[in-house]
Amino acid sequence: MLIDILTLFPTFYESPISIGIINNAIKNKKINLNIVNMRDFGEGNYKRCDDYPYGGGPGMILTYDIFKKYFENNNKGYTIIFSPSGKTLKQKKIKELSKKEHITMILGHYEGIDYRVEKKFANEVLSVGDYVLSGGEIPALLLIDAISRYKDILNNKESVYSDTFEKNSFGLLEYEQYTRPEKIDDMEVPSVLISGNHKNIEEYRRASSLIKTFKNRADMFSDIKLSKKDLNIIFDYLINKKRL
Repeated sequence: MLIDILTLFPTFYESPISIGIINNAIKNKKINLNIVNMRDFGEGNYKRCDDYPYGGGPGMILTYDIFKKYFENNNKGYTIIFSPSGKTLKQKKIKELSKKEHITMILGHYEGIDYRVEKKFANEVLSVGDYVLSGGEIPALLLIDAISRYKDILNNKESVYSDTFEKNSFGLLEYEQYTRPEKIDDMEVPSVLISGNHKNIEEYRRASSLIKTFKNRADMFSDIKLSKKDLNIIFDYLINKKRL
């Protein structure tokens, strides 16, 4: 996969892509990152890339011209712009994007990008959440990291497909995890997890996922088919306020 990153701040990526899963994806030639300094396409001696917005208002807007110059001489992949007004990025979309051969990410900064850039060049506008960041560099890094997980570079491939939001998680948040020691700071690992009874462990994890989802992301239940047993677990939690 080729990923073009069109940014005013290319040095932002020097450290993040030199470590971890993204670095592994690059070393194993699963992903090729092409980080483009858009100031090279700016105007004048100062390589100006922004201007004042028509109609007034605070901040500066990235100009259409810098992107026009870039796309006139470079191939265009499936092109994404990051914006709080875009569709929320979810795991299903990440999996879909991970199958693309070429993605181009247009990264805004300052007050935004001339809308004609989106109209002319973008295939999709994505948001990473209901908050505002200073630019698209962090959202792009987030997406690259998430895509890298689908590139068969993890030690345990199955871990990708059992995580939260994956099909094998059944639409629930992932249950709590524990490791050694069994007891620390007056906190103990739930006895069922060290019982060796796999049926009971699976039931415990299902209950744990149900309660966590109910507490933190009850909106997710609209897409989940709950059994009578699942509902009883939730009702029991509501009535007794027990931590399973």
